[in-house]
Amino acid sequence: MCRSLGWLWLVCLWLWAGPAPAVVLQVTPGQGQLLLHDAASVLEDPTGRLTLDAVRGQRFAPPAGGLSSFGFTASSYWFRFTLDNPGTATLPRLLVLRTNWLDTVDLYVPGADGQVVHRRFGDTLPFQEREYATPQFLVDLPVPPGQQTYYLRITSTQAFMAPMELWEPQAFHDSDRLWSAYYGMFYGILAVMVLYNAFIWTSTRDRNYLAYCAYLLSFFLMNAAYNGFAYQYFWPQSPRWSNWAHTPFIFAFQVVALWFTMHFLESRTRTPRVHRLMQLYLGLTLAAWVAVTLAGDPVAYNAAPVYCIFLGTPLILAAGLRAWWRGYRAARFFVLATMASLTGAFVTALTVSGLLPYTFARFHAAEFGILVDVVLLSLALADRINLMHQERRAAQAQATRQRLQASFLLEKANIRLEHQVQERTAELARARDEAEQLARLDVLTGVANRRSFQEVAEREFLRARRYSHALAVLVFDIDLFKQVNDTHGHAAGDMVICAVAGIVRGAVREVDFVARIGGEEFAVLLPEVQLADAQRTAERLRELVADWRGAFDGRVLRCTASFGVSIVEQDDPGFDTVLQRADQAMYAAKQAGRDQVSVYGALS
Repeated sequence: MCRSLGWLWLVCLWLWAGPAPAVVLQVTPGQGQLLLHDAASVLEDPTGRLTLDAVRGQRFAPPAGGLSSFGFTASSYWFRFTLDNPGTATLPRLLVLRTNWLDTVDLYVPGADGQVVHRRFGDTLPFQEREYATPQFLVDLPVPPGQQTYYLRITSTQAFMAPMELWEPQAFHDSDRLWSAYYGMFYGILAVMVLYNAFIWTSTRDRNYLAYCAYLLSFFLMNAAYNGFAYQYFWPQSPRWSNWAHTPFIFAFQVVALWFTMHFLESRTRTPRVHRLMQLYLGLTLAAWVAVTLAGDPVAYNAAPVYCIFLGTPLILAAGLRAWWRGYRAARFFVLATMASLTGAFVTALTVSGLLPYTFARFHAAEFGILVDVVLLSLALADRINLMHQERRAAQAQATRQRLQASFLLEKANIRLEHQVQERTAELARARDEAEQLARLDVLTGVANRRSFQEVAEREFLRARRYSHALAVLVFDIDLFKQVNDTHGHAAGDMVICAVAGIVRGAVREVDFVARIGGEEFAVLLPEVQLADAQRTAERLRELVADWRGAFDGRVLRCTASFGVSIVEQDDPGFDTVLQRADQAMYAAKQAGRDQVSVYGALS
């Protein structure tokens, strides 16, 4: 839209003013650099079929600022510029096209015999065919005495930018050494930060550091691709892949940036609505990636990831601001870092899409932003760890204060009540203890009841999830218990239940929690126990129950039990899910013949 309006304005100005005289650039010794695109007139060829003879008779649009950037287009563009060497000697010069992804560049140079010399280059040709081994296009262009008019025909299915420069060879090589130092520093900083954060991830296993490493690596691949270093060093024999590699790297950077954002901001729990919105946008980004890849339109293929940045950038920034507003202090550095890096990427995307005129600062804004991002995100990760430690210490201090306060209040109440009515206090204490015991213990077996088990299980589940600790649960049921009641009577059944409860309670650790959760059904919580150890514990308990013998009215009683085993998994929404899996495993053990242990993970 912006490009079309700009062209309409230029055409109107051109028709009103008439043909503008060509701008002639004077080339003299001592000039380090000339900007040809400031003096080059331009002609759009929508068909891409015009020849040099045909365009010589066409009217070229006069030079104007920003004409070297046309966004994404299937058109070819012709550029015409005139150089004047007032001296008597041919001046050696280098023609430099900074945009390394131009598909084809046809240079038409007037020859000494009046014939035109045609030279072709571009990234559709293997890298070794270039005159100079540099990411940008660099060709010798000696300027003979007098005025000479040159033509350039350029095509690009990617963002059409064609800043053109004319350099003295020594001045260019001096400048290029500074560029090499800049990129060496830039990529060196990225490499150091990747290695540093990878080391922290291997030490802490905090997935935020892994996501950050992926974020930096994806930016490196994207940057190396559109700056031409990837083509020069990674796949110089694959011009086709070099042309198609920009899109997957830009899409991958956006996908990884969203993934890192969701992890760092803990959006699933802290800002669930924003989290769902980012998940939706992530799905749309991946769908757009697949769609433009299958469509086969090279212009749309290259334009889609750039335009996606215009939506992804505000979304990530909004997610950081939302988390910060909701009280997540670690988001403050994230917001500042995101504003730097994503604003830089946004400005670069606007430049390559033709919505902003090309300048050095705008085209490299993403690189400047990522350097600020590297520093601020490192501070953000460190601040996040400090915040977690502070929250943990604050929680521990609060718990200590609560315990001390409760102890103090209890002691004060006890003293007051003791002085008032010692005898009444004792009676109330006994009544309270008995009521508490009756409320939380199973009267028949003396182990915890279902209510007590549910409360303890929920606390252990939250603790396991918060501190990434293991937690296993066993559920078992006495096999064919109805036959015991029908054959020997309910008193015998009660005896069997009490015996099984006593066996299990005496065979587990003190930290383990045994409860009767149904008529003949029991459950055991095993904190800090992995799945394999839980299975071995269940096998041991099963054998102890099977080995038990009891006497009732002169008859020998025995029983067996079927066990189901499950553990807490990362995505479990609550303990009921874990208990349900253990219950399913127990019923699988019964269906397999009873007196067995079934592990839920083995069922799938």
